[in-house]
Amino acid sequence: MTPYNQIQSYIQQRQFQVAHHALVARINTNANDHQAYALLAELNMTLGNLNKAQKIYDKCLSLFPCALYSLSAAKLALFTQSPSAAKRYIQHLLGCTQLSGSEHDTLANILLRLNQYTDAGWHFNRAYTHAPHSPEIAINYAIHLKMSGELAQARTLLASLVQANSSNAKCQLAYSELAPVELAPTRITQLATEITAQTTPLALQRLHHALALEYEKQENYPKAWQSFIASKQAISAEISYSPKQMTDYFQALSKLLDKPIEFAPERSLAPIFVVGLPRSGTSLMEQILAQLLLQPLGETSILPQALRFCHDYNSNIQHLSRAYEEANAIEQYRLFSAQSVDGDKRFIDKQPFHFFFIDLLAKAFPRAKFVVMKRDRTDTCIANFRQLYQTSSPFHCYSYRIQDIQTMYDDTYAFLQKATQKHPTQIKLVNYESLVEAPRLTMQSLCHFLELDWQDNALHFYKQGYYSATASKMQIRQPLNNSSVGKYRNTYPI
Repeated sequence: MTPYNQIQSYIQQRQFQVAHHALVARINTNANDHQAYALLAELNMTLGNLNKAQKIYDKCLSLFPCALYSLSAAKLALFTQSPSAAKRYIQHLLGCTQLSGSEHDTLANILLRLNQYTDAGWHFNRAYTHAPHSPEIAINYAIHLKMSGELAQARTLLASLVQANSSNAKCQLAYSELAPVELAPTRITQLATEITAQTTPLALQRLHHALALEYEKQENYPKAWQSFIASKQAISAEISYSPKQMTDYFQALSKLLDKPIEFAPERSLAPIFVVGLPRSGTSLMEQILAQLLLQPLGETSILPQALRFCHDYNSNIQHLSRAYEEANAIEQYRLFSAQSVDGDKRFIDKQPFHFFFIDLLAKAFPRAKFVVMKRDRTDTCIANFRQLYQTSSPFHCYSYRIQDIQTMYDDTYAFLQKATQKHPTQIKLVNYESLVEAPRLTMQSLCHFLELDWQDNALHFYKQGYYSATASKMQIRQPLNNSSVGKYRNTYPI
């Protein structure tokens, strides 16, 4: 009989039919072979049969209820945007002390996706306690501490990780975000040495970005800018981006403004969407609004996934156009929100790039409101160039050349202006500069538009200690201020 490790090898080598026959043979011999069922679930996931894989994991759990299968089933449920199912799979694992370090770490990451930050923190801590010498578990714990605002602890742990393994580019980058200014000269020397020893694009991207942050601490802006450019160039060969496709996409979006939806709109939900280019103040707005008895869902991905959003923007417009004719994508979003929101609370969805779908969402949810954040063009473009985004993201491929960022800014807000004219009762533009310089007046006006009661204590959002995985994790822990207005406007050459 074919052993399990051989079947795993078949799956990895994409010999799917051979793997399937071997697994069926094992199950026919022993109907209680939970390991064979687990591999069968893995095979179906690889083949894209996600619903079937989910049912097979249920079978695994009925035969052998263990943490490994619960965690695997929960991860799959998250991937298929079923948060209630994910919660059900892991409920019995919360607070469990019998898990291994890797199991605690996996559970913690699942809990983050479910916005259960307190439980996630407990399990990250347990994972690190169990396996403090595991580099991946240690860095995950350090990043969790940083996102939680435990900056001193995160800094200490990251310093020790960098000292133990200076070639770990992920640790180096995370540490440069927190390392004290006085260490910048030493850090610059160390990072320059590591860059010469690296060859992988992702590691070089991270190390050059870390080096740029250290140069900024020294106010050596010419070298910082050169390092930001080097960071972008290190990975740019792996980025698929066509400026023409993006321009054509915005033109197609403008045409869709006149296209009606061919299904019944959903009138029971009144969500608030916060959109705008990254680094325009969307996280700040979300945190303020969250004080007004609204439930923040963070940056959801259900709609882009339902629309099969990818790097090919010609394909994206085809899928989006089809979504005006059939309710599938909107229905998936409705079901996701029903599973994610407590009771009948009004919620905030702060996915910046929902502006791509703003017209579809406005027509499908007539009671929805949209807050469009807009920041000074130069400030926004510099901030996007200074940010290191995930290369796998289909949204951020514009961010590797400053010229592409500038064009993206112009096209984005030209389209959003048209969308606002089309849906004036649903879409309101808020200037970042107005928000930070006259927050009370700006928010009172916005709350009137959103049909919310304003409360002055909402401006004390920074005292709440919210978990933040966004690029604004530092800013949202400070009172509103205008320190970012024009910060690099006369410093960097754009």
